[in-house]
Amino acid sequence: MQQKYFFHYAAIATAIALIIACFIPWVHYNSINVTFNGYNVKPFSTGTNYGRAGIIITIFAVVSLLMTLLPYTFTKRANLFVAAILLAYTVRTYVIFTGSLFEGEVVKLPGIFLINFLALFLLICACFPKDKSVAAA
Repeated sequence: MQQKYFFHYAAIATAIALIIACFIPWVHYNSINVTFNGYNVKPFSTGTNYGRAGIIITIFAVVSLLMTLLPYTFTKRANLFVAAILLAYTVRTYVIFTGSLFEGEVVKLPGIFLINFLALFLLICACFPKDKSVAAA
């Protein structure tokens, strides 16, 4: 298997895995005894609400998946932008969900690390598109 086809199929698998990772537990807050994932986020008693970051991550992952599958040159170039925005959003999500004032309040679970790793790998896959004309440009 050639390198360009490897990254094409890896991008497809990574986008699907990123969508699945939104359902895996991300963090557990000891103060309220609740575990959050991308879709299950409850507001704190102070009124702080983290929102449902999994919806945005899923939208960007689906758009990146579609751009990977489409054979047009402009979609391959736009996929770099989408994957970079996705990585920036997952890093933002990591910082927001794991930040706390007290040590030991937040327990980081595998899902929060997985979304960042998969978004980074999706950006790497977007750097090596299947289309020959993009690599020559």
